Amino acid sequence: MRIFVTGGSGYIGRAVLAELSRRGHTVGALARSDAAASFVRGLGAQPVVGSLETLDVVEGAAAEHDATIHIPGIASPDDVAREVRVLDVLLRAATSGYPLIYTSGAWVYGDRGDAVIDEDAPLKPIALVAWRPAHEARVLAAAERGVRAVVIRPAVVYGDGGGIVGRFVAGAQAGPLKVVGSGANRWPTVRVDALAELYAAAVEQPAARGIYNAVAAASVPYVEIARAASRAGGGNGAIEHLTYENACSTMGPFAEALVLDLQLSAEKAKRELGWNPHRPTVLEELANTVVV
Repeated sequence: MRIFVTGGSGYIGRAVLAELSRRGHTVGALARSDAAASFVRGLGAQPVVGSLETLDVVEGAAAEHDATIHIPGIASPDDVAREVRVLDVLLRAATSGYPLIYTSGAWVYGDRGDAVIDEDAPLKPIALVAWRPAHEARVLAAAERGVRAVVIRPAVVYGDGGGIVGRFVAGAQAGPLKVVGSGANRWPTVRVDALAELYAAAVEQPAARGIYNAVAAASVPYVEIARAASRAGGGNGAIEHLTYENACSTMGPFAEALVLDLQLSAEKAKRELGWNPHRPTVLEELANTVVV
């Protein structure tokens, strides 16, 4: 297949490009600079010169490929407004039978405690991602005109030195890692290469439709991840607890994400797509990571 990927030079995106190329697909990846173009070529993709601001390029590339995987990077209200415009053109390019894979995230479920949440659960998004359900709904509504619309909700992604866990490891040498609250809340996790396999399955398999949680193994207490990341980064496992109020004053709405207690089920992806996310758990991986 010819597959167009936005966000291909990002943390999740580069794993997706590598997996799609490994499977023999022809991949076009949006690249806004010479450096990004060189990077995606190294992952086996062909650069599509442009950015999420060049909507004509995005729409043309989507129309010229057999499928689109959209992996947006949203860091500000301006990015959310841009995302609306990008969805306009991606949805316009998607015709009947066209796979359009949209990236959301597990934080749309909010804090759920001991409940194990599947894709049918009502949403309680935290403030940081309050915009996501509306964007998901726009993509899913395209199924009414035959588009093979898929929304993937990744858990906390780890592996290959990236994501929140990678930042913990990188910051460990500076001193104790800061943990918001007690850290007893549990994080659902998925390794980045296993996540990339889910994207590939969602594109390749005609049965893939609707929403899929992307999570592997049981959720892990936040404080245990922080201690393991400290040791992996050359520290001694030391942490420093911050009150939620103090964390909000320095981190803003991201603090709420860190204290979520959430457990997810990926049974739908396993059952419908044969997805097997078995990898070393985040604690196992960190136990075998040594940063010199």
